[in-house]
Amino acid sequence: MPDLTLEQRITQIEDEIRKTPYHKGTEHHIGKLKARAAKLKDEVIEKKSKSSGGGGGYAVKKTGDATVVLVGPPSVGKSTLLNQLTNADSKVASYDFTTLDVIPGMLDYNGAKIQIFDVPGILTGAASGKGRGREVLSVARNADLIVVIVDLKTVNKIPSLLNELYEAGVRINDTPPRVRVIKQSSGGIKVNSISTLRLSEDTVKELANEFRIPNAEIIIKEDLSIDRLVDSFMGNRAYLPYLIVVNKSDTGKLPKDILEITKGENPIFLSAQNNINLDEFKKMIWEKLSLIRIYLKEDEVVDKEDPLIIKYGKTINELLEKLAIRNKDLIKAVRVFGKGAKYPGQEVSFNFVPEDETVLQFIY
Repeated sequence: MPDLTLEQRITQIEDEIRKTPYHKGTEHHIGKLKARAAKLKDEVIEKKSKSSGGGGGYAVKKTGDATVVLVGPPSVGKSTLLNQLTNADSKVASYDFTTLDVIPGMLDYNGAKIQIFDVPGILTGAASGKGRGREVLSVARNADLIVVIVDLKTVNKIPSLLNELYEAGVRINDTPPRVRVIKQSSGGIKVNSISTLRLSEDTVKELANEFRIPNAEIIIKEDLSIDRLVDSFMGNRAYLPYLIVVNKSDTGKLPKDILEITKGENPIFLSAQNNINLDEFKKMIWEKLSLIRIYLKEDEVVDKEDPLIIKYGKTINELLEKLAIRNKDLIKAVRVFGKGAKYPGQEVSFNFVPEDETVLQFIY
């Protein structure tokens, strides 16, 4: 009997998972099967990469304050949308696969430089390399925001697009599992959790062994599923926000079951060609990226022409780490004005978290 290919082994494992009833007695077995399938899928992607030149994806240079990738099937208007939003010059035509490379453009919005990539359309099987899909998805994995774009003719492809992202290790609108693995030289596997787990301790240990972790303290801070436990051991998942865009929405009727198709996510309806709803789209990009503007005050002058752009939730300390200003080490105090300040000139600690349009004044 000939050896099975990687793809055949994955299919065999997934069939066994489907046929195995889930209960406490089979939990650890299903967990091991899912771990094996996840590792084999990564092996397939790695093999496809080497056979196609081993580049690991398109060579793209990230710049600006954030990066957005337009992901969708061919000929849904990604290039037209990019050209409308940015200074890019992406070729536009009515036939499939017009874009054969990654085309970058820069959106200027609220003082931020937001880089947007137009990538070739992806097909079913993209995660395993079909149609250069692996390279496209590698760009998506490294973005700050994914925009899934379809048109009225391809709305029903949304579930398969989301599945391709999932198979490529992208977890949209999700957060990393709150699991910490501290590898040790001896002592076996010790599981510490801060809450009641749906998974048994034996299941956690079985999966650790499956990933060749014989000795470790595993600290779990959430009631996680088998899939999230597997993801925590894989360690190469990307957790990203996303938007769904239905382009050319002025060319026909929208399906009544659109929310069922999008799995409850409210899409943005627009027309890149006719410049319909693009301002709302830019606003949604800004909000999904969680960007805020920080203004600096020097003497009595507030510079609102060139704001600092940071992710919401960053402290002043974290801001200063990346800020190139003179005499940074000599700053003794910080005063805040406007949004976030209890009163004008409030002196705050370096752990203060600014809001959008907070004004900062550094005291030396």
